[in-house]
Amino acid sequence: MKKIVLAALLLAATFSAKAWNTAYDKAVYLVAAQNYNPKTLRLVQYYVNENVTKASNHLAWHRKNGRHLESAGWHKLHLDASLQPAAKDENDAYVQIEKALEIIRNRKDHDDAVVSFAVHTVMNLIVDMHNLSNVVIEDIPLSHLDDFKVGTSKGTANGRKATITPYSWKSLWTHRYVTYHGAYSPQMWAKDIVIMHGDKKEEYSKGTLKDWANDVGQYTKDIYGVLEAGNGNFLHPTIQAHEEFHMSCLARAAYRIAVLLNENLK
Repeated sequence: MKKIVLAALLLAATFSAKAWNTAYDKAVYLVAAQNYNPKTLRLVQYYVNENVTKASNHLAWHRKNGRHLESAGWHKLHLDASLQPAAKDENDAYVQIEKALEIIRNRKDHDDAVVSFAVHTVMNLIVDMHNLSNVVIEDIPLSHLDDFKVGTSKGTANGRKATITPYSWKSLWTHRYVTYHGAYSPQMWAKDIVIMHGDKKEEYSKGTLKDWANDVGQYTKDIYGVLEAGNGNFLHPTIQAHEEFHMSCLARAAYRIAVLLNENLK
């Protein structure tokens, strides 16, 4: 057991995903690694055993170094009005995850570098698609923007009314919650994910990639409903009320990474 935990820590140290704060994404990879079967753990260690990240995720690292520039748009998940995958081109997380899984399943036909990139792609993009600021839904115009401002606040103090100020929608879902727990390590985040949502592991793990895209679309649509009800404001009480939901997104990503890699690295 100690060897598995140590291996999980080493794997998590290799990554830092664009979609979440660094502590979040490392926590996701920790929880995922705790759910790999022994063969998957060994193969993931083999394919990601390289020092590729200092500031961003593997795909972003490649772009920074002038390679795989086409991956710049991969982190978005495009859905139609019925919340089914609806990519118009290859700049889409669902499309790229499917392509990467095909490579992983047929890894004997590819060089290790190609398989390594595919494993990184699956891990990075499953995380990305569970960040609702990356989800584009056909009949929700705001979701088509790369980013936009919402009215938010820091709450009230000394009985005074909270000041509403513009805040980035993407930053809200990527960084805001970590500011409440600035001293947390990835290991502490991972522990909290399991404590809060470990009992839903089986529920989150069921289904296919397409089912998960629909699931992500449904909760994203619900959140846009909350934003609309607040007249474009997502104030501090609302942010606090959605912290557990935010953690559930991390849990979904972690358990689903494990499912995909366990199934496709057989």
